[in-house]
Amino acid sequence: MLPLKSKSRLGSVMRSLRLRRARDEDVPAMAALDVAAFLDSPMHKAMFPARLRIKPGIQDQLEWNISRMRKGLADPNLHYLVVLADAAEEGEIIVGCAEWSAPAADGCGAGEFEDDKGKTAEEKAKDMELRLARLPPFLDKGALLDANDEVMELIEKSKDAFKGENRHDMWTLNSISVDGDYRGIGIGKMMTRWGMDRADEDKKGIWIISSSLGQQLYKSLGFKQVAQGSRLGEPQYLMLKFYEPKPEPAQEPVPEPVPEPVPETEQVPELEPMAMPQPMSVLEPVPVAVAVAEPMPEPGLNGVSTTA
Repeated sequence: MLPLKSKSRLGSVMRSLRLRRARDEDVPAMAALDVAAFLDSPMHKAMFPARLRIKPGIQDQLEWNISRMRKGLADPNLHYLVVLADAAEEGEIIVGCAEWSAPAADGCGAGEFEDDKGKTAEEKAKDMELRLARLPPFLDKGALLDANDEVMELIEKSKDAFKGENRHDMWTLNSISVDGDYRGIGIGKMMTRWGMDRADEDKKGIWIISSSLGQQLYKSLGFKQVAQGSRLGEPQYLMLKFYEPKPEPAQEPVPEPVPEPVPETEQVPELEPMAMPQPMSVLEPVPVAVAVAEPMPEPGLNGVSTTA
Protein backbone atom coordinates (compact mmCIF):
# COMPACT_ATOMS: atom_id res chain seq x y z
CA MET A 1 0.00 0.00 0.00
CA LEU A 2 1.29 3.42 -0.88
CA PRO A 3 1.08 6.35 1.52
CA LEU A 4 -0.95 9.32 0.36
CA LYS A 5 1.84 11.74 -0.49
CA SER A 6 0.22 14.18 -2.90
CA LYS A 7 -3.01 16.12 -2.97
CA SER A 8 -3.92 14.66 -6.34
CA ARG A 9 -3.35 11.11 -5.04
CA LEU A 10 -5.33 11.88 -1.90
CA GLY A 11 -8.21 13.31 -3.91
CA SER A 12 -8.24 10.30 -6.20
CA VAL A 13 -8.36 7.86 -3.27
CA MET A 14 -11.09 9.79 -1.47
CA ARG A 15 -13.26 9.81 -4.59
CA SER A 16 -12.85 6.05 -4.91
CA LEU A 17 -13.93 5.22 -1.33
CA ARG A 18 -17.03 3.07 -1.12
CA LEU A 19 -18.67 1.21 1.75
CA ARG A 20 -20.51 -2.09 1.56
CA ARG A 21 -21.36 -5.10 3.70
CA ALA A 22 -18.55 -7.60 4.12
CA ARG A 23 -18.55 -10.91 2.25
CA ASP A 24 -16.89 -14.23 3.02
CA GLU A 25 -14.09 -13.54 0.54
CA ASP A 26 -13.26 -10.30 2.43
CA VAL A 27 -12.55 -12.09 5.72
CA PRO A 28 -8.78 -12.77 5.32
CA ALA A 29 -8.09 -9.11 4.46
CA MET A 30 -10.36 -7.93 7.29
CA ALA A 31 -8.62 -10.20 9.80
CA ALA A 32 -5.18 -8.93 8.73
CA LEU A 33 -6.35 -5.31 8.97
CA ASP A 34 -7.83 -5.87 12.43
CA VAL A 35 -4.65 -7.50 13.77
CA ALA A 36 -2.42 -4.79 12.28
CA ALA A 37 -4.58 -1.98 13.71
CA PHE A 38 -4.26 -3.22 17.31
CA LEU A 39 -0.89 -4.97 17.19
CA ASP A 40 0.90 -2.40 19.36
CA SER A 41 -1.88 -1.75 21.87
CA PRO A 42 -1.26 -2.77 25.52
CA MET A 43 -4.49 -4.77 25.56
CA HIS A 44 -3.54 -6.76 22.49
CA LYS A 45 -0.08 -7.55 23.82
CA ALA A 46 -1.54 -8.75 27.12
CA MET A 47 -4.11 -11.00 25.47
CA PHE A 48 -1.72 -12.52 22.91
CA PRO A 49 1.61 -12.90 24.74
CA ALA A 50 4.62 -14.32 22.91
CA ARG A 51 4.98 -17.10 25.52
CA LEU A 52 1.69 -18.71 24.39
CA ARG A 53 2.40 -18.55 20.67
CA ILE A 54 1.89 -21.76 18.70
CA LYS A 55 2.63 -20.50 15.18
CA PRO A 56 5.21 -17.85 14.25
CA GLY A 57 4.47 -14.15 14.19
CA ILE A 58 0.82 -13.17 14.11
CA GLN A 59 -0.43 -16.35 12.43
CA ASP A 60 -2.33 -17.52 15.54
CA GLN A 61 -4.18 -14.23 15.77
CA LEU A 62 -4.97 -14.17 12.05
CA GLU A 63 -6.46 -17.67 12.11
CA TRP A 64 -8.50 -16.91 15.23
CA ASN A 65 -9.82 -13.66 13.72
CA ILE A 66 -10.74 -15.41 10.47
CA SER A 67 -12.67 -18.08 12.38
CA ARG A 68 -14.38 -15.50 14.60
CA MET A 69 -15.37 -13.25 11.68
CA ARG A 70 -16.73 -16.09 9.56
CA LYS A 71 -18.88 -17.15 12.49
CA GLY A 72 -19.99 -13.54 12.93
CA LEU A 73 -21.03 -13.21 9.27
CA ALA A 74 -23.57 -15.96 9.88
CA ASP A 75 -25.02 -14.13 12.90
CA PRO A 76 -28.01 -11.98 11.84
CA ASN A 77 -27.42 -9.70 14.83
CA LEU A 78 -23.89 -8.74 13.69
CA HIS A 79 -23.15 -6.44 10.77
CA TYR A 80 -19.68 -6.44 9.20
CA LEU A 81 -18.69 -3.57 6.92
CA VAL A 82 -15.73 -2.88 4.66
CA VAL A 83 -14.52 0.29 2.96
CA LEU A 84 -12.84 -0.19 -0.41
CA ALA A 85 -10.41 2.09 -2.23
CA ASP A 86 -8.64 2.00 -5.58
CA ALA A 87 -4.89 1.76 -4.96
CA ALA A 88 -2.42 2.79 -7.65
CA GLU A 89 -0.70 -0.59 -7.96
CA GLU A 90 -2.83 -3.11 -6.04
CA GLY A 91 -6.18 -2.20 -7.57
CA GLU A 92 -9.20 -2.49 -5.25
CA ILE A 93 -8.17 -2.97 -1.61
CA ILE A 94 -9.91 -3.03 1.78
CA VAL A 95 -8.82 0.01 3.80
CA GLY A 96 -11.30 -0.22 6.68
CA CYS A 97 -13.58 -2.70 8.42
CA ALA A 98 -16.05 -2.56 11.28
CA GLU A 99 -18.34 -4.79 13.30
CA TRP A 100 -21.69 -3.41 14.48
CA SER A 101 -24.04 -5.23 16.84
CA ALA A 102 -27.77 -4.59 16.53
CA PRO A 103 -30.10 -4.55 19.55
CA ALA A 104 -30.72 -8.05 20.88
CA ALA A 105 -34.13 -9.36 19.86
CA ASP A 106 -34.89 -10.46 23.42
CA GLY A 107 -33.20 -7.49 25.10
CA CYS A 108 -30.44 -9.70 26.52
CA GLY A 109 -26.80 -9.62 25.48
CA ALA A 110 -25.27 -12.60 23.75
CA GLY A 111 -21.62 -11.77 24.31
CA GLU A 112 -19.07 -14.28 25.53
CA PHE A 113 -18.64 -12.66 28.93
CA GLU A 114 -21.86 -10.75 29.60
CA ASP A 115 -23.08 -10.50 33.18
CA ASP A 116 -25.50 -13.33 33.95
CA LYS A 117 -28.21 -11.83 36.11
CA GLY A 118 -30.61 -14.27 37.67
CA LYS A 119 -28.11 -17.14 37.82
CA THR A 120 -26.63 -18.63 40.96
CA ALA A 121 -22.90 -18.34 41.66
CA GLU A 122 -22.49 -22.02 40.82
CA GLU A 123 -24.29 -21.62 37.48
CA LYS A 124 -22.18 -18.59 36.59
CA ALA A 125 -18.97 -20.45 37.40
CA LYS A 126 -20.05 -23.39 35.25
CA ASP A 127 -20.92 -21.11 32.33
CA MET A 128 -17.57 -19.33 32.61
CA GLU A 129 -15.71 -22.64 32.60
CA LEU A 130 -17.46 -23.71 29.39
CA ARG A 131 -16.78 -20.38 27.71
CA LEU A 132 -13.09 -20.41 28.58
CA ALA A 133 -12.77 -23.97 27.30
CA ARG A 134 -13.86 -22.80 23.85
CA LEU A 135 -11.04 -20.23 23.61
CA PRO A 136 -7.78 -21.02 21.77
CA PRO A 137 -4.68 -21.92 23.83
CA PHE A 138 -2.63 -18.98 22.53
CA LEU A 139 -5.09 -16.51 24.12
CA ASP A 140 -4.30 -15.52 27.73
CA LYS A 141 -7.54 -16.42 29.50
CA GLY A 142 -6.57 -14.62 32.70
CA ALA A 143 -5.98 -11.39 30.77
CA LEU A 144 -9.30 -11.84 28.99
CA LEU A 145 -11.15 -12.22 32.30
CA ASP A 146 -9.41 -9.13 33.68
CA ALA A 147 -10.38 -7.16 30.57
CA ASN A 148 -13.98 -8.29 30.94
CA ASP A 149 -14.08 -7.24 34.61
CA GLU A 150 -12.72 -3.79 33.73
CA VAL A 151 -15.33 -3.35 31.00
CA MET A 152 -18.10 -4.24 33.44
CA GLU A 153 -16.70 -1.69 35.92
CA LEU A 154 -16.77 0.96 33.19
CA ILE A 155 -20.37 0.10 32.36
CA GLU A 156 -21.29 0.23 36.05
CA LYS A 157 -19.75 3.71 36.31
CA SER A 158 -21.95 4.92 33.47
CA LYS A 159 -25.14 3.29 34.78
CA ASP A 160 -26.84 6.59 35.62
CA ALA A 161 -25.92 8.06 32.23
CA PHE A 162 -27.98 5.38 30.48
CA LYS A 163 -31.08 6.92 32.12
CA GLY A 164 -32.81 3.58 32.46
CA GLU A 165 -32.08 2.49 28.88
CA ASN A 166 -31.18 -1.18 28.49
CA ARG A 167 -27.83 -1.26 26.71
CA HIS A 168 -28.78 -4.59 25.11
CA ASP A 169 -31.62 -2.73 23.40
CA MET A 170 -29.18 -0.30 21.76
CA TRP A 171 -26.74 -0.48 18.86
CA THR A 172 -23.03 -0.82 19.67
CA LEU A 173 -19.81 -0.68 17.67
CA ASN A 174 -17.75 -3.72 18.66
CA SER A 175 -14.66 -2.90 16.62
CA ILE A 176 -13.43 -0.57 13.91
CA SER A 177 -10.09 -0.73 12.07
CA VAL A 178 -8.55 1.56 9.45
CA ASP A 179 -5.39 0.93 7.44
CA GLY A 180 -2.60 3.09 8.87
CA ASP A 181 -1.74 4.50 5.43
CA TYR A 182 -5.31 5.70 4.91
CA ARG A 183 -6.19 7.29 8.23
CA GLY A 184 -7.53 10.81 8.47
CA ILE A 185 -9.58 10.81 5.26
CA GLY A 186 -12.99 9.92 6.71
CA ILE A 187 -12.99 6.12 6.54
CA GLY A 188 -13.77 5.65 10.24
CA LYS A 189 -16.49 8.27 10.00
CA MET A 190 -18.13 6.46 7.05
CA MET A 191 -18.39 3.21 9.01
CA THR A 192 -19.61 4.97 12.17
CA ARG A 193 -22.28 6.91 10.29
CA TRP A 194 -23.59 3.66 8.82
CA GLY A 195 -24.46 2.41 12.32
CA MET A 196 -25.84 5.80 13.32
CA ASP A 197 -28.23 5.71 10.37
CA ARG A 198 -29.39 2.19 11.25
CA ALA A 199 -29.93 3.20 14.89
CA ASP A 200 -31.98 6.21 13.80
CA GLU A 201 -34.12 3.96 11.59
CA ASP A 202 -34.72 1.69 14.60
CA LYS A 203 -35.20 4.70 16.92
CA LYS A 204 -32.47 3.32 19.19
CA GLY A 205 -29.46 4.78 20.96
CA ILE A 206 -25.80 3.76 20.61
CA TRP A 207 -23.07 3.02 23.12
CA ILE A 208 -19.39 2.53 22.33
CA ILE A 209 -16.31 1.69 24.37
CA SER A 210 -13.61 3.72 22.66
CA SER A 211 -9.84 3.90 22.83
CA SER A 212 -8.06 7.25 22.90
CA LEU A 213 -7.62 7.02 19.13
CA GLY A 214 -11.36 7.05 18.36
CA GLN A 215 -12.54 9.32 21.16
CA GLN A 216 -12.42 12.58 19.18
CA LEU A 217 -14.11 11.00 16.16
CA TYR A 218 -17.13 9.96 18.21
CA LYS A 219 -17.35 13.33 19.94
CA SER A 220 -17.37 15.04 16.54
CA LEU A 221 -20.38 12.89 15.60
CA GLY A 222 -22.41 13.87 18.66
CA PHE A 223 -21.45 11.16 21.16
CA LYS A 224 -20.93 12.13 24.80
CA GLN A 225 -18.25 10.64 27.03
CA VAL A 226 -20.01 9.41 30.18
CA ALA A 227 -17.30 7.32 31.89
CA GLN A 228 -13.56 6.72 31.77
CA GLY A 229 -11.53 3.68 32.80
CA SER A 230 -8.88 1.34 31.47
CA ARG A 231 -8.62 -2.13 30.01
CA LEU A 232 -5.35 -4.00 30.53
CA GLY A 233 -3.50 -0.72 30.92
CA GLU A 234 -5.11 1.03 27.93
CA PRO A 235 -7.39 4.07 28.52
CA GLN A 236 -11.03 3.38 27.61
CA TYR A 237 -14.01 5.71 27.33
CA LEU A 238 -17.69 4.89 27.30
CA MET A 239 -19.48 7.05 24.72
CA LEU A 240 -23.26 7.43 24.48
CA LYS A 241 -25.64 8.82 21.90
CA PHE A 242 -29.36 8.65 22.53
CA TYR A 243 -31.93 8.57 19.77
CA GLU A 244 -33.21 12.04 19.00
CA PRO A 245 -36.14 12.38 16.62
CA LYS A 246 -35.27 14.66 13.78
CA PRO A 247 -37.45 17.77 13.69
CA GLU A 248 -40.04 17.80 10.99
CA PRO A 249 -39.11 20.22 8.23
CA ALA A 250 -40.96 23.49 8.69
CA GLN A 251 -43.82 23.75 6.27
CA GLU A 252 -44.30 27.08 4.63
CA PRO A 253 -47.83 28.42 4.99
CA VAL A 254 -49.87 27.86 1.89
CA PRO A 255 -50.88 31.29 0.58
CA GLU A 256 -54.53 31.97 0.01
CA PRO A 257 -55.33 31.74 -3.67
CA VAL A 258 -55.51 35.18 -5.20
CA PRO A 259 -58.30 35.44 -7.77
CA GLU A 260 -57.05 36.36 -11.16
CA PRO A 261 -58.24 39.79 -12.28
CA VAL A 262 -61.19 39.58 -14.61
CA PRO A 263 -60.17 41.25 -17.85
CA GLU A 264 -62.23 44.30 -18.68
CA THR A 265 -64.71 43.81 -21.49
CA GLU A 266 -63.24 45.19 -24.64
CA GLN A 267 -65.08 48.28 -25.60
CA VAL A 268 -66.29 48.10 -29.18
CA PRO A 269 -65.97 51.56 -30.70
CA GLU A 270 -69.26 53.02 -31.83
CA LEU A 271 -69.62 53.04 -35.56
CA GLU A 272 -70.67 56.22 -37.31
CA PRO A 273 -74.15 55.92 -38.84
CA MET A 274 -74.06 54.68 -42.40
CA ALA A 275 -76.66 55.33 -45.10
CA MET A 276 -78.51 52.11 -45.49
CA PRO A 277 -80.00 51.21 -48.89
CA GLN A 278 -83.66 52.06 -49.01
CA PRO A 279 -86.21 49.38 -49.67
CA MET A 280 -87.18 48.93 -53.28
CA SER A 281 -90.72 50.20 -52.66
CA VAL A 282 -89.54 53.70 -52.07
CA LEU A 283 -87.11 53.98 -54.93
CA GLU A 284 -87.93 56.49 -57.63
CA PRO A 285 -89.35 54.79 -60.74
CA VAL A 286 -86.74 54.00 -63.29
CA PRO A 287 -87.76 55.56 -66.68
CA VAL A 288 -88.42 52.86 -69.23
CA ALA A 289 -87.69 53.79 -72.86
CA VAL A 290 -90.71 52.95 -75.06
CA ALA A 291 -90.20 52.78 -78.77
CA VAL A 292 -92.98 54.71 -80.55
CA ALA A 293 -93.50 53.80 -84.21
CA GLU A 294 -93.84 56.59 -86.73
CA PRO A 295 -97.25 56.55 -88.51
CA MET A 296 -96.91 54.76 -91.83
CA PRO A 297 -98.51 56.15 -95.04
CA GLU A 298 -101.67 54.49 -96.09
CA PRO A 299 -101.04 52.09 -98.87
CA GLY A 300 -102.45 52.93 -102.36
CA LEU A 301 -103.90 50.73 -104.98
CA ASN A 302 -101.71 47.91 -105.92
CA GLY A 303 -99.44 48.98 -103.19
CA VAL A 304 -98.29 51.98 -105.28
CA SER A 305 -98.23 55.29 -103.59
CA THR A 306 -100.05 58.12 -105.44
CA THR A 307 -99.50 61.78 -105.40
CA ALA A 308 -102.18 64.44 -105.13
